Amino acid sequence: MTPLLAARLGKKMQVRELAPFVLDAEYPSYKSPRRNSGPILRQLLGVATNNKAGHLTATRSHHNNRNWFVSKREKSGMAITVNAFACADDVLIAWEPAAWNDSWAGFCVEKRDERTHDIAPLKNRIPPKAGEAAVGQDGISSADSPIRRCIWIDHSVGLTDQVSYRVIPMIETAAGFDRDDANASVWTQPSLVTGRTADGISAFFNRGTLMSQVVSRLVGGDASAQSLRTFLAKLKDPGYVGRRYLSGDLRSELLGFLADADRRGNSIYAAIYEMNDAELVQGLKPFGARGHLLMGNGGATENWVMTDLHDAGFELFHRDLSKSGKSSPSVHNKFVVEVTPAGKALRVLTGSTNWTVTGLCTQLNNLVILDRPDVADRFLKQWHALVAARDDMPADLVDANTQPKDDGDVTLYFAATRGQAEFAPVIEAIRNARQGVMALMFTPGQSPLLTEILARAAENKIYVRSVVSSVEAQADDGSDAPGKIVRVSSQVIKSGAATKGFHNDVLVPSGVRENNRPSWAETEFNVAEMRAEHLMAIVHSKTIVIDPFSDDCMVITGSHNFSPSASQKNDENLVIIRGNKALAQAYAVHINGVYDGYSWRAYLGGGGNPGHIYAPLDGWKAGGARHQELAFWMGDNGTA
Repeated sequence: MTPLLAARLGKKMQVRELAPFVLDAEYPSYKSPRRNSGPILRQLLGVATNNKAGHLTATRSHHNNRNWFVSKREKSGMAITVNAFACADDVLIAWEPAAWNDSWAGFCVEKRDERTHDIAPLKNRIPPKAGEAAVGQDGISSADSPIRRCIWIDHSVGLTDQVSYRVIPMIETAAGFDRDDANASVWTQPSLVTGRTADGISAFFNRGTLMSQVVSRLVGGDASAQSLRTFLAKLKDPGYVGRRYLSGDLRSELLGFLADADRRGNSIYAAIYEMNDAELVQGLKPFGARGHLLMGNGGATENWVMTDLHDAGFELFHRDLSKSGKSSPSVHNKFVVEVTPAGKALRVLTGSTNWTVTGLCTQLNNLVILDRPDVADRFLKQWHALVAARDDMPADLVDANTQPKDDGDVTLYFAATRGQAEFAPVIEAIRNARQGVMALMFTPGQSPLLTEILARAAENKIYVRSVVSSVEAQADDGSDAPGKIVRVSSQVIKSGAATKGFHNDVLVPSGVRENNRPSWAETEFNVAEMRAEHLMAIVHSKTIVIDPFSDDCMVITGSHNFSPSASQKNDENLVIIRGNKALAQAYAVHINGVYDGYSWRAYLGGGGNPGHIYAPLDGWKAGGARHQELAFWMGDNGTA
């Protein structure tokens, strides 16, 4: 069996061994093990073998788009309205009562599997009362420990699941909690979990954060430097459950893209910043002379990679804009084009993911696949232009990059450009946003896009949630240059927070540590330990979502770091996708989950009391601290 066939079979028979136990939302919903968790991982985490994932439902609303999870319960006299949105990994459920009952302590959320009709409550990782110990490695039913908020992320779903949800208020009694079934919501309509949309565009994500409870469980609670080194060594093994979990659907879809192209007898033209992951290299080898690779100047590429691909018959090129073996200016693309024997470009994958072990497993990344021949053809032309330019950035290449390629709802830019041309349509969209702006950024430097997002956050007129990761090395040049890392930090941006407090008040801590650990949590690895192992352990995605529930929604992604330096000096791609609500909502769910995990750690690191999660639900009511967030996900923003 060839590696590509094995990869494809592995994709079709995918085993989801792990689920994140990552803290969710300024109050944590630890991710719980997925339904088809493998027995090895179940033993590792102590997960009950009969633990089933549930089901999900929804009544279609103006938010819904094709097969994506958009579910809504109509407000015609019903007690609770429920919306559900999904990416390929998770479902975000939001609910709002028409009238509040002060006796409610929280909510039970039930899920229904529409294939088996099994119904089960979602699991909580938080004990029923403050100060209690961990609830057990398989979690606790939200009927026994209610969810004390109005937004929750279900991490137990998997690709192709069809699910529905309902929400039941819970009343605390001397004996525990009673269901208030009279005020329960109806089931949402069934929705299909998928990364694909009807416009030929798909999006997938990994789970690459080491600052998580699931990683702590994988290392048996040993958050020492030696434990981290041992764990990192295991991530190179394609069969290791930790690797399969952290790399997620992104890895399997990337390998599947290669396998499909190989099965059809097509060629690939790839431009990759850096590469050292053995499984991905094995996925390339079967193409032989049908494989064409332009390798960039990333510092993580190991010598054996080019040797192996040369021996397999690949046509190989190398491009170094520094002309001196440095990683900056960066040849920073991460795209692959599938091309027929007749030379017709069919589709392309791009995104933020470097083809390295760290890119797959220890950085948060995204992958977007565009089944759009015109877009793929422009990527193919760019590949040939970069090969012809060798180590230079000639004026005619910059001129061509500055002119966008439009294919209906997709606009494509390459860098370097003149006058930061690729930023202009994004700046305009951020300024005109009516619902919200959400973003993940890596080393954006003095990015005009970040400046605009901060301005909208300060206005506090729309919903803004962003996480910005920064790595300070020898110079702040917006590249992935490894250099000597002197500081790693991440910052959260939230609408209503003063801009002046951005750099001083919201630095994200290294992880849940012993001195800020809730009674029910495990200690996590810290940034100092990661930096010592040359890890940046960061948000590496580069993506912005604007007004995800609007017909004018926009998703911006690609390899571009959004920095002026990247615009002026680097090889980059930036893809703008308009009007695809399914895609925009998927990215919004992903970004919201990342923000929640980081903001919770920021809260704990700032001395916050984890017991605040047991406070009354007043913050979710109109005028409360969380109501703007709830209104965003409920669609109460005055726009369609």
